[in-house]
Amino acid sequence: MSRKIQINLSELDHTRSCRIIDEYKDTKYLIVGKWGLVSDTFSVYSITGDVLAEARQQSLGTTPRFDLFCVGQFVGSSVLHFSMHYTTLFINGINWLVIGNQEKQSYTITHGRQKIATIKSYAQADQIIRIMAVENINHEPIVALIAAILNHPSLVHTANLKLPALDKYLKGTKAKPEWGEFHFFKK
Repeated sequence: MSRKIQINLSELDHTRSCRIIDEYKDTKYLIVGKWGLVSDTFSVYSITGDVLAEARQQSLGTTPRFDLFCVGQFVGSSVLHFSMHYTTLFINGINWLVIGNQEKQSYTITHGRQKIATIKSYAQADQIIRIMAVENINHEPIVALIAAILNHPSLVHTANLKLPALDKYLKGTKAKPEWGEFHFFKK
């Protein structure tokens, strides 16, 4: 089952914490953390305060490496490559490939031929909003971490972005999604 969730990147940059909400403005997760130094961490918490996923920065430079953890277990490391306009992020371990356009801030996450999620950024007043359409609710915490990693200063400076306005973004379905079971990375 899929749904859309969003992160306010401006709030995350300024306060180092942000609510992750769904299309109905219901809080689903909390993301807390920062990057910049080795061992800096982003963590995604459930509403009950449990740590669901973490991204730890392992290197510095223009292509920093992050290790991803889900419920305390190592799931993979990010290997980042970018060119003038395009970004490619490969997460070994779970074999996810993130491909996107830095100027448009639009990304697609795939596993082989299977689409995991799409990530798009929009402008709302002086805020940058990143909306993630995730195909499987169980993958949301990891996708939220990837969205935070894609905001790394080496990749993009949000003041220079020319993003579409959020007001023009089409609303999703009206039916409220069911939560279902919460199992990570079912095989």
